[in-house]
Amino acid sequence: MPWAPDDRDVRWRMRAALRGQLPFLLAVLYLVVAAGVAAPALFSLGLVVAGFALVVVASVAAVAVPWERLPTGWLALVPAIDMVAVACLRVEMLSTFGWVGGLSLFPILWFSYGFAWYAIFAAVLGSAFITLLPYLLDQAPPETALQWFNVLGLPVLSVGIGVVTMLAAQRLRGTARATREALQASRDGEILLANVLNTVNAGIVHFDASGSLVASNAHAGRFADLAGIDISRPPYHGPAILAADRVTPIPPDDQIVPRALRGEELDDGIAWIGPPGRQVALVASSRQVRRDDGELLGTVLVVYDVTEIAQAAELREQFLETVSHELKTPMTGILGFLDLLEEETDPGAVKQREYLDVVRRRSADLMDRVREMLAAAESDTPLHVGGVDVAGLVARAVHAVEEKMPDAGGRIAVSAPHEASAEIDGARMSQAVRELIVNAVKFGDPDAPIEVNVAVDDERVRVEVSNRGPDIAAAEQARLYDRFYRAPGAMSRAIQGFGLGLTVVAATADAHGGEVLVDSGDGTTTFTIDIPRAPVFA
Repeated sequence: MPWAPDDRDVRWRMRAALRGQLPFLLAVLYLVVAAGVAAPALFSLGLVVAGFALVVVASVAAVAVPWERLPTGWLALVPAIDMVAVACLRVEMLSTFGWVGGLSLFPILWFSYGFAWYAIFAAVLGSAFITLLPYLLDQAPPETALQWFNVLGLPVLSVGIGVVTMLAAQRLRGTARATREALQASRDGEILLANVLNTVNAGIVHFDASGSLVASNAHAGRFADLAGIDISRPPYHGPAILAADRVTPIPPDDQIVPRALRGEELDDGIAWIGPPGRQVALVASSRQVRRDDGELLGTVLVVYDVTEIAQAAELREQFLETVSHELKTPMTGILGFLDLLEEETDPGAVKQREYLDVVRRRSADLMDRVREMLAAAESDTPLHVGGVDVAGLVARAVHAVEEKMPDAGGRIAVSAPHEASAEIDGARMSQAVRELIVNAVKFGDPDAPIEVNVAVDDERVRVEVSNRGPDIAAAEQARLYDRFYRAPGAMSRAIQGFGLGLTVVAATADAHGGEVLVDSGDGTTTFTIDIPRAPVFA
């Protein structure tokens, strides 16, 4: 099959001609113009005509000959012909144009930077030929020291120029090679990053310091389309970004991307995006990227699709609420009929009354579980704030627990100030304190005291409940407030409960703008409800 040059071959050849031959050709054209204007008689001389003819041959060969098919060294024929052309022109034109010998610098440079290091010898030989040609034509060698120095001057100069040019070319090639490798590594990194971004099951967006989009993956594009956002340019807010109720639109400045670009932490729950029927639940996290000196480089935003988790949580809440209400009605009826049975049972029927007592206790336990579920289901209801005596509230909570759990009687010690009023939801707070005391009774040592301490200052209300007993491991403390979570110790000791008590406590503290703290170690566990004395949003 005959060889046919492709575009890359032609481009390589044209680059070689432009870099190596074109500067020399332009200099020769200037010489032609100068001779035509100032000394046209020179064109009648054979060596001048031969020199210009060789320049034409070399220039045409540089472009037309398929050097890419030949070994690289063959291209050196072009600067070699140029050297011969300069030698011919110098013989006849040196006396008129003293700079004509300087044309040899162009092929010398080409030899030095365009070929292997040993091409320098070709440059030296070519320079020697240029200076020796007049003597060769006269068939008389140089006779004086001056003539020899003139003969050797250009070769020596070509060696110096060649070495400097060769070293510079090698360094340039090294730099170019390193640049190409760095560029290739950068391209490989971009390809790898693009594949990683599109592999991760999350929306990832990178903005620069000015807030302009740098990169994003396919998941981010899908989320942006659902939200009605054009992620490629600001403003980065859309009409279909809703709060957790799936109805209330989130104001533009409070939406995910504007907050991330302001450097805010995005850890405050779920946002829903998309039109009805296609809504997706998202949680987001972001981080500003900075140099070591603190200069902002950009912002990385990561958005996760948690629709299945959010729907499962909603289903759990609906189940909890439905079951608790559905159980409360029949349990109320059961307890009512127990009262009737007790009234109708003969006082002397000891065995029957014992059975009724067992049924009542078990029914009361079941009703307690129902109340726990109801409290957990209603833990996000609005507060009903009013003036409350915290010390009295705690005393009543202790009394309620002692009535319900007789084995706790006499073990609960309360320390509270005489004046401890606060603007709080008394019912919710009383329930939270009861839950903490019940937990202390259930999980603490049965013979150890339980301490309840109340502290109220100008700003805060703190209620501490401490008990002696097994420590709560650090790994368990992070899950204490999860609904239905029960620690391994509760399971192994068959302690009754649904794992909702501490959930109610945490929800109550959070609703008041406070928190629940736990400290467990050395056989003592202390839970602390810490809330504002007067919640500003109540």
